[in-house]
Amino acid sequence: MRLFAVIAMVLGVAAARAERILLVPLDSRPAAGQFAQMISHIAGQDLRMPPYETLGRFTNPGDPDAILRWIATQDLSDVDTIIVSADMICYGGLVASRVNNTPAEVAVQRLRTLADIRRRSPKTKLYVFSSTMRLAPTATRAAGPWRMKLAQFEELQDRVQRLRIDRLKPELEALRPQIPPGEIARYEATRVRNHSVQREMVRMAAARQIDYLVIGQDDAKPYGPHVPESEALRAEVRRSGADSRVYFCEGIDQHASVLVSRALLQQAGWRPRVRVVYSDPAGKYKFASYESKPIEQSLRDQLVASGARLADPNGEYDYSLYVNTPKRREAPFKNWLAELTAELDQGMPVAVADINLANDGTADSDLFDTLADQTRVMKLLAFAGWNTAGNTMGTAIPAANVYLLAKKLNVSPLMREVSQREFLLHRFVDDYAFHKYTRPVAYSMILSPNHDEVYGIDFSDLTDFVQRDVEKHVDRLFQNGFMNQRFYVGNEPYVFTGVRDVKVWLPWPRAYEMRLELHLEAKPEVAAGPGG
Repeated sequence: MRLFAVIAMVLGVAAARAERILLVPLDSRPAAGQFAQMISHIAGQDLRMPPYETLGRFTNPGDPDAILRWIATQDLSDVDTIIVSADMICYGGLVASRVNNTPAEVAVQRLRTLADIRRRSPKTKLYVFSSTMRLAPTATRAAGPWRMKLAQFEELQDRVQRLRIDRLKPELEALRPQIPPGEIARYEATRVRNHSVQREMVRMAAARQIDYLVIGQDDAKPYGPHVPESEALRAEVRRSGADSRVYFCEGIDQHASVLVSRALLQQAGWRPRVRVVYSDPAGKYKFASYESKPIEQSLRDQLVASGARLADPNGEYDYSLYVNTPKRREAPFKNWLAELTAELDQGMPVAVADINLANDGTADSDLFDTLADQTRVMKLLAFAGWNTAGNTMGTAIPAANVYLLAKKLNVSPLMREVSQREFLLHRFVDDYAFHKYTRPVAYSMILSPNHDEVYGIDFSDLTDFVQRDVEKHVDRLFQNGFMNQRFYVGNEPYVFTGVRDVKVWLPWPRAYEMRLELHLEAKPEVAAGPGG
């Protein structure tokens, strides 16, 4: 019987690995596609994306029609799931979704074309994620002088019109002449278009043309036009009976990773139970920056969308997610940190989401220094701490989910262990070292007062600096946390011996994010000889 069980398991794993995932990312930034690709690689999955040149670059939109043609040419017979950014397929990406250059009818027709392509392979699931437009327009040189005033105007207008706070009217009207003529109308017309297209997505989900739809909230606050828009969409979901197929989450950049996790977990029929530990118990009731829900609710949404679930209080769990909450108090943080390190030192399954982010998006130094200790870093399931709470939680959770799933299925053990540590090192360099050290210096090199855009020789010089500086951080963090560290493939010990093929560049004409590629080298540990 044991032999048959082993054969069945091997065949099951082989079948799971035979399935592919197609991903149409939000845009060409690493967080939009590369993170999801690295996470899927932990499970030995073949995740494919459209040609890079079709994804656009910053204010130059992607090519939705070329991407649809690419999907149409794919052999879907072994594709389990197609994951699609509606912003890319409708408008050409996230930045393009914030301007009114694509008519609603064209956007809807592209969605219908996508549904027609998927209809040729009924067994292939279609997951779609869409962003509810954020308050502020995209940070560009042209919009720099007035974009935050427009965001403030829209936030105040919601409080005056929806909540009837009349005392704010003078402040609202004082802002109006500070915004260039026509910008408010263009902004609001874009919101109307996006909302109508999202309503069509909800109808498609209700008609089972979309298997799962995540509506993400791009950078926002508790007040603004996004609030009534979301309420209207929720009402549409209830009316159409699509509750089980439509989910609402904070953030947008992380949803490719979240849905990769969901696709793999659904395919395997497993829902990990996650125990959540907050660095400050009061912190879970706070609103994180750029979010419109309390942290506890935002976290639950990321878990559910990823295919995981909250563990019952005092019940069994598959891993602990330690969440470092914003502006945590020192006393509970120290107790939390002691509990975290104790669990890591005992080899317990632990992931960390650091959402105690500074105003510039940098992670918590006290926490990072503890995790980067050579005896602990290799024991982490996952780490993230970048940009927003939703982005962070929606990166750490999928990485932990997928690693444990791959371990449960014994998928390509050596690939799994190396790929998981590659993503860990990637996060340490990107989320912490780049934003803490490299980006401030890079910003000082940009003459634009808002650090928005840089071109020509200035961009070339900026790229050269970022490459050199990030490569130093890669080497330092690898040497301190990974070099010669032991891990096991089955019962066989391996050690990391080097990092190779390091590539660093700026994907967009700005220094806000960089793309990092790297590969870790590992070999079996050589046992010491007699007397050695």
